[in-house]
Amino acid sequence: MRDVTFDVVTEKIQSLNINGFIFDWHQLVPNEILIGAFLNSSLVGLIGFIRNYQSLFNRVILIEIQSENRGLGLGATLLSLVMQDAFLQDGFEGHVELISKSDGTEIFYEHLGGKFWSPQNVIFDTQASKLVVEKHYPWRGV
Repeated sequence: MRDVTFDVVTEKIQSLNINGFIFDWHQLVPNEILIGAFLNSSLVGLIGFIRNYQSLFNRVILIEIQSENRGLGLGATLLSLVMQDAFLQDGFEGHVELISKSDGTEIFYEHLGGKFWSPQNVIFDTQASKLVVEKHYPWRGV
């Protein structure tokens, strides 16, 4: 994945080409942070999250990899960026939560150490996040 780069794209999402994405990435929730994955300078993946300072965890709002770029590890890498951020916030201790929006992703999240609290609610605790960051974070995290 030499030609893959990652960037915070919250402010520039309106100007990026999001053709081929299922979700509407222009509809942000308040305080949402977007990170894009770029392959050969083309946007191929996005993750949006918010920092929940009251409950001390990062909540993933949406994560999506364009279908033709799935299986390259981009989803795990984008999640690792959010997990690393959760280690950098006081008291968060790497905790990340997400709601799975599509069927078939359960095995992916379980493989990364996520625990299902309901059929769609996935929690990554400190240990799970640490393992994902150690394996997938592009700049050696934690």
